[in-house]
Amino acid sequence: MKKILAIILCALLAGLGALSLAEAPFGNVFDTLPGEPGSETPPHSDDGSSEGITLQVNGESVKLAYDASPQYSSIQGGTVQASYYAYGADGKTLYELYITFPETARAGMVITPEYASLTNEESSVVLIVSADSQETYYFSSLLDGSVYPEGSGFTISIDSISDENGMVRYAGTLSASLISLDMASGDTAATLDIPATPFRFTLTGQLSAPLPGDPQSTPQPDDMKKV
Repeated sequence: MKKILAIILCALLAGLGALSLAEAPFGNVFDTLPGEPGSETPPHSDDGSSEGITLQVNGESVKLAYDASPQYSSIQGGTVQASYYAYGADGKTLYELYITFPETARAGMVITPEYASLTNEESSVVLIVSADSQETYYFSSLLDGSVYPEGSGFTISIDSISDENGMVRYAGTLSASLISLDMASGDTAATLDIPATPFRFTLTGQLSAPLPGDPQSTPQPDDMKKV
């Protein structure tokens, strides 16, 4: 989540100092970025490579591996975060995709900025492209209850969720219209469309509330407890 928090800093640099994005659930915006000297967060792992997602970025088809490490993908503060990453064909350009949505999401739910603004819960889609010591942020999130940047958007459709033996598995479809801002003017610098794309990922942990239909323990009558 550390890199997503940098979006807040980007907003400030874009001249939006009087405004604030919805509070991000993890870390601090001034934390060192993953993999840099002094970073508390290690580089991405490829433990979840079987749960990949393929995107078209600047004319290149990029297959991103799911990073199952809890430093990048987890459930914290009522928010689910899934992280995917890949290096480009040049072996240098790094692509990082972050999907966040409420822990309260259930199968059959469709999460959009409009839904997120009604529930006041963290939701966003962010793609970070790192090349030649520069980072470009394509994103869609919320700002004061409205989609930000203006003209962006996302749809996260949850098809299934299972919560068993300390593992929470999600499957669904993602689509988004992401915008990168010019840090000097705050104007749109670039756009990126993600067509309907299936995703799945597995988190280590447990939901704070049981899923509908999960078996519940039946309280025993007082007389049975004495047996």
